[in-house]
Amino acid sequence: MRRFFAVLSGIGALALTTPVAAQDTPPTEPEIPVWEISFGPDGLSGPGADVLREEIARSQFVALGEDHGFADTPQLGRGLAAEMKKHGRTYHAVEIGPWSNKAVQQALRTDGVTGVATLVAGKPIAIPFVSSREDALLANDFAEPEGTVDLWGIDQEFIGAPTILLEELKAMAPNAVAREAADSLLQKDLAAVAAADQGNLLMLSAPPATFTELRAKFTGSPEAQAIIDSLAESAVIYQHNNARRYFANNADRITLMHRLFLQQYHEAEEPAPRVLLKMGAYHLGRGTTPTKMFDIGSLLPGLAAANRMQSLHIAFSGLSGEQLTMRPSPEGYTQVKAVDDKIITPILEAVQIDSARIGDTGHYLIPLEPIRRKLESKGINELSTFGKFVVLGFDYIVTTKAAKAATPMGE
Repeated sequence: MRRFFAVLSGIGALALTTPVAAQDTPPTEPEIPVWEISFGPDGLSGPGADVLREEIARSQFVALGEDHGFADTPQLGRGLAAEMKKHGRTYHAVEIGPWSNKAVQQALRTDGVTGVATLVAGKPIAIPFVSSREDALLANDFAEPEGTVDLWGIDQEFIGAPTILLEELKAMAPNAVAREAADSLLQKDLAAVAAADQGNLLMLSAPPATFTELRAKFTGSPEAQAIIDSLAESAVIYQHNNARRYFANNADRITLMHRLFLQQYHEAEEPAPRVLLKMGAYHLGRGTTPTKMFDIGSLLPGLAAANRMQSLHIAFSGLSGEQLTMRPSPEGYTQVKAVDDKIITPILEAVQIDSARIGDTGHYLIPLEPIRRKLESKGINELSTFGKFVVLGFDYIVTTKAAKAATPMGE
């Protein structure tokens, strides 16, 4: 017992001799990394490249969430795809409908990016998330020499998709009556697109009976009827939005996206197919989105974990530079504007990342885990709704002060 107290006394003596100043000095907080990174069709390079390569090696899914309208995002996608393909066959999931996707696949088989440009000429809102030159180049990276195109369309048919799909229906019409019905709807849509009269587009104006009647004229053609069904389902989703039924719009759209993704996932030849997804950031972050949905980003981690892999979530937006935006008018559907960033800047300011660490040119990779740790719950709650979603739902940010606008091919 005396020996026990002697030990305690020794410990107490040591404690008393500890300098008070040393006890009061807070631990030094490590600086949040900011790595320069470069990318292109051959892969990733620069200090951030090894960080992402290590992540990609154990990732079944790489989810690249974007603020639409940048050339940089699909260029980053090409670098990520090149790194993913080092580990085996990789598919690319795109924010377009399944039948639009088949048209894009055929265009790529026929004439590569030029084929996509021909497909969308004069149809600026048919498939806008593949019809920029940079997006088409990314899609073309998944066109294999033997003719397969490893592209998945996992969204609704876009608002202008009938300008492509009604042409397809005309070509497969079983008789003159069916051909005339498809052509009549096509001409109305082409006129509405030319006048930027979105309210009169088929997707926003046609009642369900329009599609029922069209379907009846294509009896005996399962493919044509499947195209019409896809258009009808997409029209319901759009018209929810038009009627300000925003929850129904998002809920029905995401149900469709889950169904289409899982259908193609289970049809893949590989038991655990690797997929690069590039879509709007709302779709690809983990957790409840700002639209109160569990989107595709929430589906990926569990699928990957079941295969002893992970999903990697990367968000891209520019701090400054230029961005392509939709501006429907008879003079054109898009315009280039200066970036007005309200996404990345507030996050960097919240953790006091000096903007001088991000050069005037080049791209930079920033991990979000140390940002979460530094902000703690209180700091995260002080961010905007979308800021919270990005910080909690993604693993990395890639950003730049010299963002480049996407190059549209449809106008």
